[in-house]
Amino acid sequence: MILLVLALAQDPRLDAAVRGSDARAVEAALSALEPAKAPRALVAALGRARERLDVLLSTHAVARASAIELDDAVTFDLNPEKAKKRLADAAKARVRETSVRALEGERIYDAIRGAFRGLPSGAAAVVAEEAERSGNWLLKCELYEALGTMRAEGPLLKAMDVEREPVVLATILSGLASERAAWHLDHATWQVRLAAVRALRESKGGVGAVVERLPAADARWRNEACATLGKATGREMPADAWPDWWRRNAEDFRAGRVNAAAESAGPGRTTFYDIPLHSTRVCFVIDRSGSMRENGRFQAARAELLTLLDRLPDGARVNIVFFGGTPSFWAKTTRILDAQARKDATRWIEDQGLESGTDLYRALEKSLGLVGWADSGKLREDGVDTLFVLSDGEATVGRLQDDELIARVIARRARYLRPVIHAVALSSAAPSMRLLADLTGGEYRMK
Repeated sequence: MILLVLALAQDPRLDAAVRGSDARAVEAALSALEPAKAPRALVAALGRARERLDVLLSTHAVARASAIELDDAVTFDLNPEKAKKRLADAAKARVRETSVRALEGERIYDAIRGAFRGLPSGAAAVVAEEAERSGNWLLKCELYEALGTMRAEGPLLKAMDVEREPVVLATILSGLASERAAWHLDHATWQVRLAAVRALRESKGGVGAVVERLPAADARWRNEACATLGKATGREMPADAWPDWWRRNAEDFRAGRVNAAAESAGPGRTTFYDIPLHSTRVCFVIDRSGSMRENGRFQAARAELLTLLDRLPDGARVNIVFFGGTPSFWAKTTRILDAQARKDATRWIEDQGLESGTDLYRALEKSLGLVGWADSGKLREDGVDTLFVLSDGEATVGRLQDDELIARVIARRARYLRPVIHAVALSSAAPSMRLLADLTGGEYRMK
């Protein structure tokens, strides 16, 4: 029944533009949508855009695999070298063409998601209805995210009381600014806890609940909690100062008698290549390709990593990935840091050597598995919330090698898993690093 409704809701012009992977035609079709039909037409177009994007990426992967196979192919042409070059040139052209079309598909998907922002407020009820009746976790996330951009608080609050899947609940909370989000501050999944504390930034009534949870919280949550408390109270303090301040000022704050004078921001921060580390659930993804030998980059990266491991507190959840042509993981999921884990990590890091090739996409895709499962929306309760990626060059092997395509595909797959991805580029030949950080809310450094 749902499929029939969506089929009837399709806008023929928009559907044709999506199927043709024509971003300009999609933009024109979006502009021409009739207001009354637009909400359901956009819902239908979302699914179409995702399906088409899957096809485009698969086509690109096949084209790249075919180009690689040509290197070992035998030709029976009278001029074999010339024939092989002709075939190789055609294969490379096909790879470039399919890469461009896949990027076009990513942009089309983003354009359709963004189009919900322009819907009139009355469309929220239709979008909420489609989200509520959908059995697809990804469509639910897309539509609840759209309701957040539309500032449709009523439907989101209703959904918060009904939805139980953590990946969906985190998306709902991310679009809210409500004191009721405090109900989820103790949720088992960090994505939900994090979204809940962010939803309290406009709530003076949530200050006590947030302060009470600071001592036992993960570092990324504490960092967000301090931002929430700062906005709610007009004060700036480190996490360990808030409980004492609250004991002294809770009654006056509730009565509106506390002024907004700022206090000290506290001690310096732990960093990795000058990027602040606000996490105790972290994975480091380190390039070990042959070019990392130049200028002592690999030795410096290992030294920086070892120094940081010494500074992380006991109890932090950590994993480490080194990648060249293949990724190598220190642990299957994460390990809790203690004296023995540090010794094991140090030994493992020191044993890592260089490897030919740079398969950045595979390393990042596998590392996302430490957060959750992008295909099913399932989240790991013991998962990481932050990735640090370090590389000195472009991808040279693997399913995806175009820099922009790698960044956009990984960011899309990470979107509802919600890790922050910080990126360190050790050379200007790693352009995907900046875009990856920008798309996932991380910081970027070029060294």
